[in-house]
Amino acid sequence: MTNVDNGIQAYTISTKHIDVSGVRYAYRELGQANPSDPTPVVFLQRFRGTLDDWDPGFVDEMARTRRVILFSDAGIGTSTGYAATSVDEKARNAADFVKALGYNSVDVLGFSMGGFVAQAIAMAEPTLVRKVVLVGTGAGGNPDNEPPTDIVFNIATQTEYSFEDIRYLFFAVGHEQETQAFIERVMARSEDLEPVVGPEVMGVMAQLIGDFMGGASGHYSRLNELRQPALIVSGDRDPFFPAKNHWVLYRELPNAQLAMYPNAGHGPHQQHPQEVAAQIDYFLATA
Repeated sequence: MTNVDNGIQAYTISTKHIDVSGVRYAYRELGQANPSDPTPVVFLQRFRGTLDDWDPGFVDEMARTRRVILFSDAGIGTSTGYAATSVDEKARNAADFVKALGYNSVDVLGFSMGGFVAQAIAMAEPTLVRKVVLVGTGAGGNPDNEPPTDIVFNIATQTEYSFEDIRYLFFAVGHEQETQAFIERVMARSEDLEPVVGPEVMGVMAQLIGDFMGGASGHYSRLNELRQPALIVSGDRDPFFPAKNHWVLYRELPNAQLAMYPNAGHGPHQQHPQEVAAQIDYFLATA
């Protein structure tokens, strides 16, 4: 296990690398040096997200009480290797990474596409994954799911995001102030930046998302295997996963809680970083 520096903030923490089965994974680790709960929380990122796209405000709030590990899968940022072509491959990579760090028990927090991976790793590694946090995500292949908005994927795949793109993708209408605050928190990091995700890798990600959400990956029929305590955190104005989809995911999980934030978008942890971090911390400490 690696040492953790107490007091280091997310926008200044250095990027580390570890070699696992021919892949050099990039990660950042921060939080309490000796937390009361030694189980770390491994963050699994969204579509085209890198280590730099996590909200430093949210990460810092989570790191007040526990270890936090931000992880980049193969082919993302400065992680070497080729981008995974399936959710299960991403889950295997994450499990191998966690074990290489020396941990035999972790909590996982998956945002959007990362939530797919969190579901898969929890099902595949029931002794490794203790608890699961699913933020702004859904159940793949469920016929009861409502589709995303007509324009959301066109915006999500643009080369660069404007202010309005970020507001639409992650925040609810009328929350321009919270959008700007999030942008400023992310932009506070000016050194040791990760390369952005390019078109080729975005295409691979889009295909695995399509396979998962369309049911080709078969995860929906296996959700009853995810028996660890799970917390679903969602906004009721999510353009990717309409509110009904979060209820469907909650319905299918044997041991789940649902926290739906009113008038919040796809990234409730970015719109309400302190409140969401506090709720997740309580869940991890008590559920």
